[in-house]
Amino acid sequence: MSMASDGKGSSLSSVKSGSWRWQQMKKDKYLYILLAPAILFVFVFVYMPLPGIMVAFKDYDVFKGFWGSDWVGLEHIREVFELPMIGDAVVQTLLISTLTLLVCFPAPILLALLLNELRLKLFKRVAQTLLYLPHFLSWISVIGIAYAFYSIYGPLNDIRLWLFGADTERVMFLANQNFFIPNVLLLSLWKETGWSTVIFLASIAAVDPQLYEAAYIDGAGRFKQTIHITLPSILPTVMIMLIFQLGNLFQSNFELIYGLQNPFVNTEVISTVIYKQGIQQGAYALSTALGFIQGLIAFILTVAANFLSKKLTSSGIW
Repeated sequence: MSMASDGKGSSLSSVKSGSWRWQQMKKDKYLYILLAPAILFVFVFVYMPLPGIMVAFKDYDVFKGFWGSDWVGLEHIREVFELPMIGDAVVQTLLISTLTLLVCFPAPILLALLLNELRLKLFKRVAQTLLYLPHFLSWISVIGIAYAFYSIYGPLNDIRLWLFGADTERVMFLANQNFFIPNVLLLSLWKETGWSTVIFLASIAAVDPQLYEAAYIDGAGRFKQTIHITLPSILPTVMIMLIFQLGNLFQSNFELIYGLQNPFVNTEVISTVIYKQGIQQGAYALSTALGFIQGLIAFILTVAANFLSKKLTSSGIW
């Protein structure tokens, strides 16, 4: 009898739970409608192409098609490690990604802390707007601005002549191999730092104001409040963003790097090798294998970073 009643009770609770969920969905229907395009975009452009990874294990022929091409197993994976430029590409990718992590990751955190200290609301809004604007430029637009700014008769050379005299030699900055990586970092900072502050400002805004009031009563100034209240409070957000960044160590900004390449600069990264092998030379299977390895490494790095974060700070993405 008790078993029957338990079964009936569990079925009733499941029905109530399902009814409650449906009521919540109806209540928030407009939010789901707004979310639908993003879900559709991810499904079409992220999940639907996933079967295409099988090209990495086939002798792909455009005339035979995806299913008609012969299976070759791990042959293309082996060929990836035999590419003459792959070693330099991996080193350059790691170098650029590591420097980007060290330079560009702390920048929005520091900027968010500074913006949070502004008390004049009008100035704060104007500053935020100006800082956000570069994000909405495409990378090709940023590259065009860089070419104009660094050109022989561009503003930077004009400023040098104004500072050091008319006899100063004009410099071809974009033809300098040693300037390539610093330029990538500078352009990345200029374009994305302002926009990246949004999530940290939102995290700072969620901090309980009573904590600041208690610290003020105890004699803590703004700097100590930032160190002992703000930073510990936003640490979970910082760690989650850091996990995503660590997962991208073997990724690179293809548009920026490819756009800045020229006959004087021969810096290659993994993404440019994929493009030149896959699109320009038609080695679709080989480039897919390279992309597969890159994605696998990114997955391993993300899992490892999340594991360490959970151990050290109890914060993670799952």
